[in-house]
Amino acid sequence: MSANRRQSKRYAAAVAAEVDVDGEVYPGETRDISTGGVSVMVDAVLREGQRYKLTLILTQDGIEDPHEEPFEVPAEVTWAAPTESGECLAGLRFVALAAASSARLNRFLSALAETPHG
Repeated sequence: MSANRRQSKRYAAAVAAEVDVDGEVYPGETRDISTGGVSVMVDAVLREGQRYKLTLILTQDGIEDPHEEPFEVPAEVTWAAPTESGECLAGLRFVALAAASSARLNRFLSALAETPHG
């Protein structure tokens, strides 16, 4: 029996992401997002247990708000798996999320929750 350790509801969302690996920035895209972390597909090798700077471009209806700064947060890789395309699908847990960042993320997730999906 496997235990599901997730405490947060996850929302399917394709959000532009960047992962800073030792000063090299790799573009990617989220598969889902929650208040606690994201799963992201990125063209880089991410190692479990490592921390990276994660940047998310939180958009509403696919439109980037020019007044919003990118959402930057340290994140730790909880799992990582290579894909057939050579990319890496990884789960990242947000580390030390500031109160303002947490509030912003909650606003974004609330908007996602209100959006009807196909």
